[in-house]
Amino acid sequence: MRKLLSLVAVLAMGSTLVACGSDDSKAGGDFGKSGIKVTEEFGKKPTVTHRDGDPDKALVTEVLKEGDGAEVKKGELLTANYLGQIWRDGKVFDNSYDRGAPSSFPIGVGGVITGWDEGLVGKKLGSRVLLSIPADKGYKERGNTDAGIKGDDTLIFVVDLVSSAANDTKLDAEPVTSVASPFKVTGELNAEPKVTVPAGTKPPAKPGKPVVFALGKGKPVEKASQIVGRYVVFDYTGKKQASTWDGTPASASAPAQPGAPTDQLQVGPGPSGQTGALDGLAGIPIGSRVLIELPASKDDKGKTVNAFAVIDILNSFPAPKPATPSATPSN
Repeated sequence: MRKLLSLVAVLAMGSTLVACGSDDSKAGGDFGKSGIKVTEEFGKKPTVTHRDGDPDKALVTEVLKEGDGAEVKKGELLTANYLGQIWRDGKVFDNSYDRGAPSSFPIGVGGVITGWDEGLVGKKLGSRVLLSIPADKGYKERGNTDAGIKGDDTLIFVVDLVSSAANDTKLDAEPVTSVASPFKVTGELNAEPKVTVPAGTKPPAKPGKPVVFALGKGKPVEKASQIVGRYVVFDYTGKKQASTWDGTPASASAPAQPGAPTDQLQVGPGPSGQTGALDGLAGIPIGSRVLIELPASKDDKGKTVNAFAVIDILNSFPAPKPATPSATPSN
């Protein structure tokens, strides 16, 4: 997945498809027009079998259970549970269910394989979607050696669409009228926040507790969780250092990406009990806009970096269990 954190943010925060099928929550009976049978309900790890013979050469999409949520839009960060399986040998090469947490991907903008971009945009949240993806819309001729995927393999995915978020997603929050902070945070709750820093403000010797500028109406963030959120990192002169509202340029391995929320925000303790800069977000309701001072760190030239971040908490999920490397549908 594309990296949204700048050097400052990494140093400071790094601790831590068209046809419709049955509305039935289970796909039973014969293989149906897709040639694929899926057992289990939305949210549970599926078992996938398929008919004998070669797969379709075109992308096949089937909605196994249609949700009642909003339609997934191009450019959003899509959070989903999924299982990926190779048609050729039936090998399950990756799934999020065993990790105990969904994964998030920018959708419709080239950040994942083409079959996901084409097959999932426009589907409703809460849906279970079946994808049969030929190689030209998957990993192409390069395949994925680590996952056992060859250059001509058709892949089967079962995807449960959990939630989505965008930079214009409005926080379900009420602004806090009296804030004990020298910083002034302004801006609409569906836009990049602006910060005013009083002249002469010095970084603290030790970061204080997070300061809530807009109090969300969602459930509290739990410990050992993964936050879907937006952020802007500032230095103590008020200069912006990094922002999820800013896009990333194209690289040799990935196309240019528009700005979007990220799921790379972890609240500890981590798998080994380690603490992190964002642990203070535990207990703060989802939907909140929060300012958090970050521990001092060193850049690659040995210079001390002091920064703080304004974070919009859009959603929260359990942090994934430690697992072997996965083969996600990312490009």
